[in-house]
Order: sequence, then C-alpha cells, then structure tokens
Amino acid sequence: MRRFELELTRHAKAFAYLHDDLSPYCKTHERHPVLIVLPGGGYQHLSPREGEPVAMRFFSHSYDCFILHYPIGEALREEGPVEALEALVDEILKNADEWRLDTTRMAVMGFSAGAHATASYVLLSKDCKAKAMVLGYPVITSGPYAHRGSFDTLCAGDKAKLERYSLENQVTEATPPAFIFHSSDDKSVDVRNSLLFCQALAAKGVPFELHVWPHGIHGSSICTQEVGTANEDMAAWTGLCLKWLSKTLDFSE
Repeated sequence: MRRFELELTRHAKAFAYLHDDLSPYCKTHERHPVLIVLPGGGYQHLSPREGEPVAMRFFSHSYDCFILHYPIGEALREEGPVEALEALVDEILKNADEWRLDTTRMAVMGFSAGAHATASYVLLSKDCKAKAMVLGYPVITSGPYAHRGSFDTLCAGDKAKLERYSLENQVTEATPPAFIFHSSDDKSVDVRNSLLFCQALAAKGVPFELHVWPHGIHGSSICTQEVGTANEDMAAWTGLCLKWLSKTLDFSE
C-alpha cells in the first residue's frame, strides 16, 4: 500500500491509500476505482473513527481511498466544503495515470456533517465528477429537523447560505445515485434528514438505496468493536454498500 498526504488548500488536506502495482505477480486491476471519505464532526472537528477505519474497509475491496480533511470551525469563513472537495478531485484527475486510478468510477462517501459536505459537492459543484454518493446518518436540511450545530458553524446565520445548504431543495434529475443509511433512534441527527433527502431524490427520479435500522448511535462508523460502536445489525451497511457500489459503478473486485 502507498500512503501519502496531499496539501490541497490553506485549510484542506487529504490522505491517500493506494494499491501497489501487483501486475508483475498476478492478474490484477490496471486501475482501481476511487472512493473519497469525509469524516463527520458537526463542522467543528473530524471524527477519527469515520476516517481510516472506513477507508481500510473499502480499500480491502479494491478501492483506492482518499480521506479528506475539509475546512472546519473558523476556517469555513474563508473556504467551504465544496471547494475543498473540488481541489481534491482536481488532484486525483491530474495524477490519475501515475496513481493508476479509474476516475470513471469515482464515489464520494461522508458521515454526518461530512455527509452534508459530500452531498453539497455532488449537488452544488458546477463540475461534479462523482458517479455515486454514500451518506451515513447525514445532515441534510436546515429546516425543522436540522442539526443546528452544523448549520450554525457552516452558515453563521446567513440566510442565503442556509437556503443553499438545505440540500433536499437542491436535487435535480442529473443528481448521481445515492446509498443512504441511518438509525431511526439517532439522537443527534434526526432520521428525517435522510427521509427528506430520499423524498427529493424520488421526486426527481434519482435512483437510491435507503437502509434505516431501529437502533444505532450517531457517529457509529463501521459499527464494530474496533471503533467502539459495535452493532451487529447496523454493521451490515458496509456489505450492502459494497454490493450497491459494484452495481452502480459496474465494478467487480
């Protein structure tokens, strides 16, 4: 495995996890699909358990992974999450040949506020390159079911930003497919964030797969003992997501 750090902008960096070239030893993929992971943290911090443990799970299934450390806190006054993801995607495209990346099979994945940043890129970027998005217990709406802490940090009361970043209102027919999971008893981000988003996707005819488990704590990541959130039922999301990505990206590991 090749692991290295990328300095993207003043307030954003990324960590790359790329497969070694095994072609001299066995038949292998000439290029690997790309998965970009955005940890959550209410736009105030970045959760470690939603970074490398997630990336390693999908890396083991032939995805080349990037963990994006996007702007948080006061840095959001200068640079938004969309710009950070655009900067990473630009680096990925620029180095695709050297890094042996299949940029035609690129997915973005985020958790909580990181899922909001992920979907913001997909919906608001003028040149989104992602073919699929994966949203774990996502922050979506600035309306009645909002996670106020995330929107207070991101928008600082700016009404135009609150409208722009209420993502259930930004879906179009061109929005890429989505895989979404949540728990119905999430105490931090109301499950109706996911439901509102799925309603918007359905209204525009965008394919999606939604899984809602009855019990699960917020920030549960891959739902294993490794990350301190063991939940045998909800842990199924990674396998379900891998199957969905395989079909959506037309990729077999």
